[in-house]
Amino acid sequence: MNDNSHQSVSALLEEILADCRHAIQNWRRRGAPIQLLRDLAAADNSLPTRKFLAAQANTPGRILEDLLEQGDPEVLVILASHERLTGGQLQRLAKSSLPAVRAALAASKNASGPLALALAADPEVEVRLALAGNPAISVRIQAVLSSDASPLVRAELLHLKRLDEEIQYALCDDWDLLIHLKALLSPRLSYSCLQNWAASGELISQLAIAMRKNLPEEIWRILAGSPHFQVQLAVARHGQLPAEQWQDLARSQVPALRLELAGKKQLPLPVQRILAQDSDAGVRQALAANPDLDDGIGKFLAQGRNQAILEALALNPGTLPGTRAELLKLDSSDLQKMLLANRTLTAEQLTLLVENCAPEVLFHVRYRKLAARLLSEKSRTRLVQER
Repeated sequence: MNDNSHQSVSALLEEILADCRHAIQNWRRRGAPIQLLRDLAAADNSLPTRKFLAAQANTPGRILEDLLEQGDPEVLVILASHERLTGGQLQRLAKSSLPAVRAALAASKNASGPLALALAADPEVEVRLALAGNPAISVRIQAVLSSDASPLVRAELLHLKRLDEEIQYALCDDWDLLIHLKALLSPRLSYSCLQNWAASGELISQLAIAMRKNLPEEIWRILAGSPHFQVQLAVARHGQLPAEQWQDLARSQVPALRLELAGKKQLPLPVQRILAQDSDAGVRQALAANPDLDDGIGKFLAQGRNQAILEALALNPGTLPGTRAELLKLDSSDLQKMLLANRTLTAEQLTLLVENCAPEVLFHVRYRKLAARLLSEKSRTRLVQER
């Protein structure tokens, strides 16, 4: 070793001993020259140095064999993912008595073919779990692990981005309820698998699917036909359906379902028409409070003179000029006070209220601190006269 080589090795060794992990990452990016690695191996045999050598892609085969022979657990864990190991060396690692070493091998790109098959039969769950999370495993290994005795291993397969569709079907049909639900909630579940279970008629399965984000409309349509009230309720809360199916739900014999539907945002007008004539006053009241209530439907509800519904209409934050005009015709000071408390009233509606409200309501008008310029001259005059 000449002086320059000695200086290079000394500098590298100092870097390794100072922070082994940082040195490994640094030289992996740079690519360590083979001769430098030979010189380093000859100069020092400390654990940090052996770990560094085990992590470098250019480390000569003889040095890798020496590291394997020494059998240090931390070094073997790093060696397990080395791409230049021979088949025989990989087999030796697969037979290691240390589960951590076998798990590291199972998680690496080296886990393929007969080696992966052997690891899939490993007695330690830790090893099979690492293999199940390895994105490089083949469909054959996925199939083997999908029937693993441990639910943890089967569940881990669901994290794979390229999980075979047949394996997805198998996991959805898993005897363990948690695996079954986890499979149905997996964001990578195939459309055909999703469609199949949505049409299954099974309560738990359909509820799990209804909890998914960004569910296609076709799946919502299938769920809407579920025989289970709980599923229909989930559809009413979160679903996306064509108008015809919303109307079918609005005609449901279950009051709780119609009640949920009445409060839904952006409710189609034909559905509002059905619910406005509902026999259950609670459903009509929920519709009256809906911010997306149609003004014509609001006027229709006001004509029913149900006090609870009238109060819901008065407090509704939507744009309902016709409905509010209808409420003012009733000459009810209680409704007028509620209208006054509604912060979404326009200047025109406030003016109409001040011009027509009962004298006792004017007291509340003053305390609302209205900007005088928003009111008509007639309204301002009345406020002054009633002081």
